[in-house]
Amino acid sequence: MTQHVLLTLLLSCVVAMKEPTAAQAPRNLTGNSNQPQVARHDSAKTDNTVKIRELVDRQIQAWEKDDFGIAAPDWLPSGELISPGGHVPAEEMQTAMAGYFKQFRDLRVTVKNVFISSDGAKAAIEWDWDVTRRRDGVRAVTRDAIIVDLVGGRIASWREYFDFGNSIDAKP
Repeated sequence: MTQHVLLTLLLSCVVAMKEPTAAQAPRNLTGNSNQPQVARHDSAKTDNTVKIRELVDRQIQAWEKDDFGIAAPDWLPSGELISPGGHVPAEEMQTAMAGYFKQFRDLRVTVKNVFISSDGAKAAIEWDWDVTRRRDGVRAVTRDAIIVDLVGGRIASWREYFDFGNSIDAKP
């Protein structure tokens, strides 16, 4: 059931996007599949896509290295991470990371997809969170979908959706 909800959220985000991002193929506006496709080059969209992908990469580095300082400039002071585990204001993120890594180690994050709204104000991320639990060495992957609200290119809200019931993160 939870996977169905996640898929619906991701598909809703994709459907809501009116223009393709630089990473997506252009739509066939003529309806004639025999016509060659000409990609429009929009440097503002390309620049926005690169900036958001770099932001995602910094979030990954921060978590993998247990160093929120890497990612902190991407967050608004009022920014908040919301997940099945709770709400964490940006100002408490380093403390939350430190608490997490008391229970887990060897985090590796693999990005599967990044979707960006045409105005660059929202991003949807699908990634795998692969981690080892310290107490018994069990390693597992949690598949995670994230919706990010951006204001001025900075994170206002980072909302994660995953099945906590199947995650070793739920059982430190």
